[in-house]
Amino acid sequence: MNTSSNWACKTFLMCGIWCCAILSAWGQASTKVAQRLEAEVSKFQRTGTYAEVDAMCQALAKSHPDAVRCFSMGRSAEGRPIWVIAVSRSGALTPAHAKRLGIPVSLAIAGTHAGEIDGKDAGLMLIRDWLEKPPASDPLRHQVFLFVPVFNVDGHERPSPFNRPNQNGPSLQGERVTAQRINLNRDWMLGQSAEMNAMLQLVSQWDPLLTLDLHVTDGVRFRHDVSLSMSSMFSADDVLHEVSEQFLADMMTRLSNKGHHPLDFTPVLLDLENPRAGIMRDADAPRFSHVYAVLRNRLGLLIEDHAWSPYAQRVQTSKDVLIAALELIAKDGRQLLKVAIQADEHADHMRSETVALDWHNMLEMDIDIPTGYVDLLGYEYTTHEQAPVVGGRHITYHLNRPEVWHTPVYSDIQPVNDAIVTLPQGGYIVPAGWASVVLPYLQKHGITYQVMPRSLKNVAVEVLHVKPENITFESRTFQGRLRTNLYGEWMDAREDLLQGSIFVPTRQARALLAAHLLEPVSPDSLSRWGLFNTVYEITDHISNHRQLQIAQWMYREDRRIRERYGETLHQKLPGLRKEYQTRMDRDDRFREDPEQRMDFWIREIPYHDPSYNHYPILRINRTP
Repeated sequence: MNTSSNWACKTFLMCGIWCCAILSAWGQASTKVAQRLEAEVSKFQRTGTYAEVDAMCQALAKSHPDAVRCFSMGRSAEGRPIWVIAVSRSGALTPAHAKRLGIPVSLAIAGTHAGEIDGKDAGLMLIRDWLEKPPASDPLRHQVFLFVPVFNVDGHERPSPFNRPNQNGPSLQGERVTAQRINLNRDWMLGQSAEMNAMLQLVSQWDPLLTLDLHVTDGVRFRHDVSLSMSSMFSADDVLHEVSEQFLADMMTRLSNKGHHPLDFTPVLLDLENPRAGIMRDADAPRFSHVYAVLRNRLGLLIEDHAWSPYAQRVQTSKDVLIAALELIAKDGRQLLKVAIQADEHADHMRSETVALDWHNMLEMDIDIPTGYVDLLGYEYTTHEQAPVVGGRHITYHLNRPEVWHTPVYSDIQPVNDAIVTLPQGGYIVPAGWASVVLPYLQKHGITYQVMPRSLKNVAVEVLHVKPENITFESRTFQGRLRTNLYGEWMDAREDLLQGSIFVPTRQARALLAAHLLEPVSPDSLSRWGLFNTVYEITDHISNHRQLQIAQWMYREDRRIRERYGETLHQKLPGLRKEYQTRMDRDDRFREDPEQRMDFWIREIPYHDPSYNHYPILRINRTP
């Protein structure tokens, strides 16, 4: 009997034993009702505040201490705790215990985009129901289920009816971005938010075999209720790639058997006003959760419920996705974990292996050849060449007239040639001057490294020289960063390495993740995110009159070029003068552009800003 019932019995003693019994029953029913979510009470018109998550997390841990842990993995930018619920009947509720027992860990993340909140209510309901009445097979006996009900807590607590105009409920929805306007599902590599740094620490501690990121689409109007995306092509391990694809196929089968209409990738319409023009599969990038998991030699799935489905239906869809995934891990998890550990061991011997760090759909390379056709469950629609009221080309869907779209599919994903690299035999060197920039990223991603205890002279390394024309900067910032694209050629050199430089060995389980951070051609390398942009800025200049003087000396083969720049350059001068004259005779644009003519000579001299355009990470073929 709860406290309120005891008080009531004492107060109304004259009611007799039958009165106490009724009040006791009322108290128990009241406790059970209190465990119902706001979504359920409102018949899925609303979703609860974060206080409900806090209360549910604490209540589950208190009611089921042997099966539930409630803990905070860190705090948001505005200081709110980010609650995690660890659930298992395996006896393991800590990372160390799970590892000791060989129990796989499944991680589900809801509320990455806080308006897309289906997964929060679905996960809380599922955990509550399974704890109260375990299913016959009880998947929780065979794994640890880590559930983050709301990742973007601050965005969740800024609800508005206007946040997601393409979404059918709930009535109030959180914001897509954090308080610092960071999109968390673009932050897995850079980790510049407090929330993501907490998540990376959680992943490092628990090492989940499977990561499920629960989202909602942005509103293509068809009748498919969920899509599942997996980017296993980023894996460097063939067996892991194979079992990942099989896991996706098994998920599709289970969801179809439950009456859903799933797609095995998130479709991108080629023509937003004409769905029959075709759909494309996107290659994604390591900044997304499901790709990041692959770089750690694990499984990752991006789940997108359909935005136009009613909220109650979307929550049920999300719940069915969780059930299917947890049942599969209960069934195959130990074997999948064995494959993942073997992939770690493979990565430990990836020296000199050639890997692709970036992938594109061939349609993005202007190869317009569909890989097949698919029948999508859609609606009749009208493509307006001049839309009513506003004019211009737009689409109207006729939702009372379902039909099937026979649509070409473009799903040929191939590696980007410029992003195919051969990993160094030894590893990477971060010079001491750049250690403070790079070290935090090595640490947050759990990458093995060694700080050099002493300086070394004349070490054989590879350096990347980049020509100015091979560097471009994007025109607008992304996630607050000015992203940078560059290409260059790795060349043999000898360098002095100062004490405090960092050696990142290729021989480690996180070799692929390290390469994605440190190779500039990776789509989410530190260089691509602009952390090395000072390298590509001119900081010292030759005055115009001095450039003219040097150019004149070179043209005349003046001895002062030998004195200042050495015999090698002086011996090149006759050939340079001949080439110059040829271009003057044959190239009108060169002849009429004084800047090009000046650059022809000045670019040949040893640069006055010696570290300009020298990529700050070195490769090395042995342990220093």
